[in-house]
Amino acid sequence: MSLDDLVVATEKIDTVYVTKLQGNLNNFTAKKCVLSVASSLKHGSVILDLEELNMVTTQGIQAFRTLSEESFLQKHKIVLINIPVSVRQAFQMAGIKNLFPVATNEEGAFKMASRGVR
Repeated sequence: MSLDDLVVATEKIDTVYVTKLQGNLNNFTAKKCVLSVASSLKHGSVILDLEELNMVTTQGIQAFRTLSEESFLQKHKIVLINIPVSVRQAFQMAGIKNLFPVATNEEGAFKMASRGVR
């Protein structure tokens, strides 16, 4: 997988969209990520599974900020699961580690995503 590769796979389960990101979130892939997740947010809450996200650059951090704004506007939650250590560190350095609720597993994420608007 090259630096400009990001696979975004979304599956709808009940009223929640589970989106798995695989690859790198950078200036080449940020728009693809934002468009995909924002599309799901129009219809329901989103669980973002980051287990296979290898790298997040400054542009990737900006994509997460954009998704947070979109989540607020659409009145649906984004819940993160399976955050790799490198991504946690990037969030912490960028000051966004508390931007989204984080669940320890998919079951917890579904409970969080199914509750009322944040």
